[in-house]
Amino acid sequence: MKKDRLFELAENYISRTDISLFLTGRAGTGKTTFLRHVVENTPKRCVVLAPTGVAAINAGGVTIHSFFQLPLCPYLPDVKELVTEYQMPEERRRLRKEKIKIIRTLDLLIIDEISMVRADLLDAVDATLRQYRRNDRPFGGVQLLMIGDAHQLPPVVTGQDEMWLRQVYISPFFFHSKVMQRLEYVTIELQTVYRQSDITFLNILNNIRGGVMDNTTYRQLNSRLDPLFDPDDTDSPSGRKWIRLTTHNRQAEKINQQKLKALGTPVHTFLAEIEGNFPENSFPAEQELRLKEGAQVMFLRNDSREGLYYNGKIATVTEIDRFNGITVTDENGDEIVVLKEKWENISFEIDKNSKEIVPKVEGTFIQYPLKAAWAVTIHKSQGLTFDNVIIDAASAFSFGQVYVALSRCRSLEGIVLSSPISQSCLFDNADVSQFGSDSKPVSEMEHLLKEAHDTYYMNLLKDCFSFGELLRLFGWTAGTFRSHLQRTYPEQTERLDECRRKIRDMEDVAKKFRRELDRIGAKERDLLAERVSRASDFFLPTLFDVSSVARPALSVSIDNKEVKKSLSNASDELLLELSLRIQYMEKIQEQGFSIEVCLETRNEMILSDSQSDKGRSKTKRESVLKEKTPKPDISQIYSDNRHPELIEPLTEWRKVQYTTRNVPAYLILNQRTLLSIADAAPATKEELLAVPGFGANKWKQFGPELLRLIAEHRKS
Repeated sequence: MKKDRLFELAENYISRTDISLFLTGRAGTGKTTFLRHVVENTPKRCVVLAPTGVAAINAGGVTIHSFFQLPLCPYLPDVKELVTEYQMPEERRRLRKEKIKIIRTLDLLIIDEISMVRADLLDAVDATLRQYRRNDRPFGGVQLLMIGDAHQLPPVVTGQDEMWLRQVYISPFFFHSKVMQRLEYVTIELQTVYRQSDITFLNILNNIRGGVMDNTTYRQLNSRLDPLFDPDDTDSPSGRKWIRLTTHNRQAEKINQQKLKALGTPVHTFLAEIEGNFPENSFPAEQELRLKEGAQVMFLRNDSREGLYYNGKIATVTEIDRFNGITVTDENGDEIVVLKEKWENISFEIDKNSKEIVPKVEGTFIQYPLKAAWAVTIHKSQGLTFDNVIIDAASAFSFGQVYVALSRCRSLEGIVLSSPISQSCLFDNADVSQFGSDSKPVSEMEHLLKEAHDTYYMNLLKDCFSFGELLRLFGWTAGTFRSHLQRTYPEQTERLDECRRKIRDMEDVAKKFRRELDRIGAKERDLLAERVSRASDFFLPTLFDVSSVARPALSVSIDNKEVKKSLSNASDELLLELSLRIQYMEKIQEQGFSIEVCLETRNEMILSDSQSDKGRSKTKRESVLKEKTPKPDISQIYSDNRHPELIEPLTEWRKVQYTTRNVPAYLILNQRTLLSIADAAPATKEELLAVPGFGANKWKQFGPELLRLIAEHRKS
């Protein structure tokens, strides 16, 4: 694949920085080629999204709404009088654990056909990513690759939605979303046009796209005007096949039905074979394909076998054989035997072995990659290339339609206008024009690339030595103990407070160290390596010390369901963050710091932290970490209890009692009383009744049974 200077510049921004990128360019400049190249070659964990089902299928991705489980209503949280599913969490489907893991380990989010993404939808994506990644940076810190051309098809806005959107946004275009005002990104516009080579035609298209039309351009375009042109009456020795581009779907359907009906040959119907989950709005071809010999058809995808056809190629059906395929003849007179093709509807999942984000086939759609095509809508022609088109520009109803229609053709000579093009056909959009003028010179972006790479390197390095999140989680967890468990577990509460103080002191030192890293800078790699190695030696012992204290303290038994749930969530996050910081320090000691090591370590830890992973085999790295921080035994958890060996059998006995009676655990024995019984290890009725919280009623219900249980375990 040939790469030009801009292609390589864009590739480097994606691979060597975390700066988001808007990749744009005129029709036919290779934007889709770049998308495929990135997906096939990036080491970053990425997913591909698109605004519509068909666009997602063509891009090898999924729709924005399905990936994030977003409702099909405006996202306008600032408009208080508008109540939608976004304001009603109970109406929204929660993301599965698998999806959350994908989101939390995502490095790169690719959105194709960005021009069709509404501002409020992009803000909804931003809010979702920030929520699940617990990161308030734009898009939760994920790098964004936006691909598309704002001069082409705009986002769809209904009249009712427009009324609400106007209260919040300057325009519905993605670049007027709130998140785009906060996002640091660069714009790279691919310049080399591969679809057209005629300089005159390219200049015309550039003038239309840029909104700088003059009389000469109008004259050149309207030289192709022929209102009476009928491709069926044209004596064309070259066998040129024409397709009409319409503005509305009903126009194209009417033309195709009339033309098909006029043929005197029998009609053949082919039903698509659909398996699994394949939504109707994502069907890439007709579910019920009706064709006749003599019908003009258009290919709907590139030939996956021999490269004999491409998406948008026009041909004529010459023979239909239900067993051996459909034979068509192209404009050059070459025969092509067309077989059925398979499209896949995918989702994304994490591979159990490699831990990479990979596509998972949810459903398949098998059909001939053809459709009757004397006419097609401008909207559905986006991304296609034709040799000969008939265009009625007078019916254009939205910004970008005329440009999309004209730019589908390889040459000016291949265009016939059925109505003249005038200023009324060309919708000027000042917002798009202003947005398109903001890109920087290539030389400046190449210089910025070096700075961005160094910044990316330094930010990841400093993050390894940032303990602010760990301090926050210790504050949250210790606060839960103080509020709900201090009377039951005073010693554990004090230990967690001490851990929090140690982390606070460590973060104070780390702040000074991060400032020192800034002074050294990314270019002094040798000095950085030496200082980073010494810092990891300094911080690691404290992290191990805190881990050895915190893990037993957080393993205590809790009988209050709400407190237990709250503490479980808090402690899970705390221990994950603590393990991550330990891993960072160890990896730096073993391998030194690198971007790759940092990202790999983070994702390893997040992916290993899942209850659903109980059955999987542990990696060597996880096993080593588990050996260094083994699960605390009962004596470590309850080190202030004189008989910790009694706590587990008493807890199991209580579980049998409250399960049998179908009552809360605390109605049998609350946790403080249970721990006091274990600590006292009573051997007589008097000793048991002396335990705080264990009175005469409890003795009648459980006393003798408890004494037998204690005696048995004391004896063993």
